[in-house]
Amino acid sequence: MKYLSWIILLPLALVLILFGVNNRGTVPIDLWPAPFIIDIPLFALLFGALLIGVVWGGIAAWMNAGRVRRDARQANRDLRSLSLEEMRQKKEIESLKAELKARDAQAAQALQTNASNDGGEVLKIESSAR
Repeated sequence: MKYLSWIILLPLALVLILFGVNNRGTVPIDLWPAPFIIDIPLFALLFGALLIGVVWGGIAAWMNAGRVRRDARQANRDLRSLSLEEMRQKKEIESLKAELKARDAQAAQALQTNASNDGGEVLKIESSAR
């Protein structure tokens, strides 16, 4: 891409330089309704018009891109808030997992305690059923 811009800009610059050198004659510019007439070199007039066109085009492009920039800022804010929400939910999931693990351990311990207390009775019932 860098070479392509050089391939385009270098010949364009050469043409503009040659145009400026060959068109040094002055032309009268009538600033109607003001009573002024200015004699200015033709190349200066055309380069000035080109410069004004580039500036106006840049301003117009910048203003039209304002909506895109605003949308990009909003998307960044949304992304940041969603990222914070994701982190909050991950912490909540981890705390719920830890709570579940603690409850499972507590339930296993309660079952083990009940099994050791009821184990003899279960055997007695099973043996009498036979």
